[in-house]
Amino acid sequence: MSAALRAQTARLFYAIAFDGRSANEVLLELRQQISDRHEQGFVQECLFGTARHFEKLDWMLNQLLSKSFKKKDNDLRCLLLTALYQLFYLDKPSHAVVSESVNATRQLDKDWASKLVNGVLRNAQRQGKELMSSDQQPLNVQHELPQWLFKRLRGAWPRQLGAIAEAAATKAPLVLRINQSHPEAAHYSDHLSTANIEFETHKTVESAIRLKQAVPVSQIPLFDEGLFSVQDLSAQLAAWILPLTSSNKVLDACAAPGGKTAHLLERHQLNLTAVDKDPRRAEKIHQNLQRLSLECEVIAADAGQLEESAFDGILLDAPCSATGVIRRQPDIKLHRQNSDIAQVVNEQKQLLESLWAKVKQGGHLLYATCSILPQENAEQIKGFLDRHPDAKLEPLATDIMALGIDTRFGLQILPQNWHDGFFYALLKKA
Repeated sequence: MSAALRAQTARLFYAIAFDGRSANEVLLELRQQISDRHEQGFVQECLFGTARHFEKLDWMLNQLLSKSFKKKDNDLRCLLLTALYQLFYLDKPSHAVVSESVNATRQLDKDWASKLVNGVLRNAQRQGKELMSSDQQPLNVQHELPQWLFKRLRGAWPRQLGAIAEAAATKAPLVLRINQSHPEAAHYSDHLSTANIEFETHKTVESAIRLKQAVPVSQIPLFDEGLFSVQDLSAQLAAWILPLTSSNKVLDACAAPGGKTAHLLERHQLNLTAVDKDPRRAEKIHQNLQRLSLECEVIAADAGQLEESAFDGILLDAPCSATGVIRRQPDIKLHRQNSDIAQVVNEQKQLLESLWAKVKQGGHLLYATCSILPQENAEQIKGFLDRHPDAKLEPLATDIMALGIDTRFGLQILPQNWHDGFFYALLKKA
């Protein structure tokens, strides 16, 4: 990694950590700035890895500094954080990390900091193992979680906290969804075997397979032709839980980027409307459906404001804290704040109220989030049921319930192995 590339990595991480930009947005910028695929992959690893282990790396850095950086010098902080990630989490020669980081200070127009960077990283080499395992680390640092999220998770899931934290600090597996409406669906395993891609199937969800080693989608046979989609097992459950039959009138609210929309259409011939209020995200639904040779009505609008009603089924994949998918989007730990939760809970409540009026008698609404916080999930549904005597919580299949925890107000799946963290509650209108 050249000094210039290391400085660029620091700038990109600054955009994530201090400008509040999403890692996925920054990755698009990375691909525009850097053409070499190997360099792209290495920088991406540094950005995601530093975000994934931010609490521990930042704590270590503070122990190595005699005083904190001024705001205007947070690019140096990012330079050191990404360097520490490489020292302790990647198989990268330490002398190269130190020398390149020192040279990168000039690329950042901060020559004065070269001795500081050299000293910090040399000390990190000497003290690193002790700092990494120090019992002086606060509990939230040991669990690599922001303090506010650590407190909430410790209160909600005290017995599962360690496993949740470990999952959040681990890379997620690559799980595929087989397009069961594709002509080659019955032969998907043959195509993967021919490409020397090892995989395993799931005993409950037949559309899901997990690759034993992640590969670029360009190497997955018939991906562009629509035989496979990338979708976590937890997200695939939506199309299995919502009880539908062909010709049902269905609304997929908050549908972008369209993974669940497509899965519903793969399983049933539906009169389906997919809605997302962000026009750019709604366009992604079109793109996904086009690749899979599927069609439905796509609308860029607020689902709660739709005039249409009397739906047989509504999928509400509600806006949420996304605390269940941190292993896929580790920048969530940098961006989400404790104060966000009350706001998102209120938004969910409003969507539930407005969409419930659009469910016909005997119809179903499937409420889903990728959160593991009870306020957004079980407590949200309990409150809804208290307000709506015409709503009944429907039991889910035993094998589906076995994938998570029965909260009495829905199924809570915690992040582990195959699964991202997810919540489902199936409501029927009496």
